[in-house]
Amino acid sequence: MTRRRSLIGLLLLAGLLLAGCWDMHDISDRTPVIGVGYDHLESGRGRVTISEATLPQGGASSYQGVIHTGDGATLTEATEDLRRHLARGLYLGSAKVFVLGLAVMQTRSREVLLTLLQRQEIDKTAYVIGTRGTAEALLAKPDGVMGVTAVRLLKEFEVHPQTRDGEVPEEVWQTERGALDTEDTLRMPVFDTLPATSVAQTGTALIRADRLRTVLDPEESATLRWLANLPGRHAMVLDPPLQAYVLKMTRVHTAASYDGSRRHLSLRIAADGEVYAAPDMNLTSTVVRTLSQAGAETITRRVLALTRKMQEAGADGPMWREVAVEAGYSDFDLGRTTVSVQTRVHLLPSFAPSA
Repeated sequence: MTRRRSLIGLLLLAGLLLAGCWDMHDISDRTPVIGVGYDHLESGRGRVTISEATLPQGGASSYQGVIHTGDGATLTEATEDLRRHLARGLYLGSAKVFVLGLAVMQTRSREVLLTLLQRQEIDKTAYVIGTRGTAEALLAKPDGVMGVTAVRLLKEFEVHPQTRDGEVPEEVWQTERGALDTEDTLRMPVFDTLPATSVAQTGTALIRADRLRTVLDPEESATLRWLANLPGRHAMVLDPPLQAYVLKMTRVHTAASYDGSRRHLSLRIAADGEVYAAPDMNLTSTVVRTLSQAGAETITRRVLALTRKMQEAGADGPMWREVAVEAGYSDFDLGRTTVSVQTRVHLLPSFAPSA
């Protein structure tokens, strides 16, 4: 019996060690970090910003937050400087939103992403976003509803991961994978501060080879979602003379193929949609056919315009390089590739006035 108890004790001790419980810390000893920002200052130094978030007592729904910053010649030095300013330990495992300032997006995104890759406590399902200002300013901007902007950003992604167009959310593990492959193009949602209160999504940054290539506007970002086969609810205004009609794309699927001998990329798009707004309620079969054709032409125009912009910026589209490699061509370059688009839209003969 004594030997059996000893064996059980050893097994329990081993379980604690394997579970990482040997070095447990009380949660009250840690700074409740939910957002982390990275900036490159004009002085050449780096700045790391963290956003604390605590839910006040009494059942209030608005969070309270505090901003802390640390500066240094490197990100490591800036983080250590930040630690010295905190009353409790710095633990980045609770962070759910990582923000890259404009200067970091322009030339230093890979440095930040590789730093996150090396820290084992980082939650790989957290989100990475950019801003055209500084990360510090974005995180410090109070949110009118949630109180803390970092919480608002987290809710933005968690509540609407498959329904919002214009945003192309990328989790840490996805951006880290792209940072390791310098030929890949990172897609990073861009949020900017609003004049009155809070922040808003204003586009999508395309980063390749550690250089910010371009920032797409919300309409271009929604088009990018179609190309990436990401579900969404996009209200699409038709081109003249049918601009009084608005269609809602409920499903868009894009298939790509590459002919390396001609350096030609073929995109075939199939979309399902409904009428979101119209000048009258009379949706005859003739009107539905006309709107379906107009919808296909509008999608084709937007996709061709987006691909031209990416070609000029030196960015690639979603998974197109992989398509080329599978076809036996590893030297894919969108800038030296012609693109054709074929679109088919199936429109239901009914109204769906809710996005």
